[in-house]
Amino acid sequence: SDDGSGPRGDTGGQQRYEATGIVLENEDQGPMLCLGTILDSLPPQCGDVPISNWSWDEVPREERLAGTTWGQYHLVGTYDGDTFAVIETGPPQPQPDDRGDPIDTPCPEPGGGWTVADPSRTSMADHQAASRSASADPDFAGLWIDYVEEPDPDAPEDPGTEGMILNVAFTGDVERHTAELGGLWGGPLCMVQHARTEAELHRIQNDLEPSADELGIQVLWSSIEVVENVVEVGVVAIDAEGRDALHDRYGPGAVRPVPVLTPIE
Repeated sequence: SDDGSGPRGDTGGQQRYEATGIVLENEDQGPMLCLGTILDSLPPQCGDVPISNWSWDEVPREERLAGTTWGQYHLVGTYDGDTFAVIETGPPQPQPDDRGDPIDTPCPEPGGGWTVADPSRTSMADHQAASRSASADPDFAGLWIDYVEEPDPDAPEDPGTEGMILNVAFTGDVERHTAELGGLWGGPLCMVQHARTEAELHRIQNDLEPSADELGIQVLWSSIEVVENVVEVGVVAIDAEGRDALHDRYGPGAVRPVPVLTPIE
């Protein structure tokens, strides 16, 4: 291995991408770029995108164990929908921080603050009863918990339901649902109308991987974002055609692709 990085060839006018990730090669597979799940064993196990134009002699600090060679690098190259062709390699770059905790209460705070309507119905059992009732409804679109003041994670005791705001989303008839849940839960309640039921989001999530070829994407992972009423899907890369395919199949805004390969302008 050398101790530097450098170009490997010309792009021929193709779109260039960059990514920091693990490159791994073992007895069963050639060099692969790991962008999705990585089994945290020793040696690690992973591999999502085959890499062409790769040489371990041209990169530093690789590790070798039990027939597996791997290392973490920043790569620049082209991607044809199947293979990543390396143009440049370098040391791994720091990754952007996670977007943080998206859990929030979308309702404006009432004039008198988030008050308890009925202290006799604020136990954990009351919260669970309201949750069960909400989730059993056909137009249930999600439920999440927020707090008037975030509990101290280092506090020795579980705060229970103190200061808890119950956020519940439905696709319709929010007034009726508010009355029903208000009869079960006496603490702060925020009711939201969403475009898609939670069951719909699960159907979309379950359909993404089997439909990946048809949609022109490679799925790495997916998750349901209840607060935002979308399915997030990790993909290797996506172009305008792929975004249009997601839009046409699942509806506007239903799926939010999160590409791992970043296009270089």
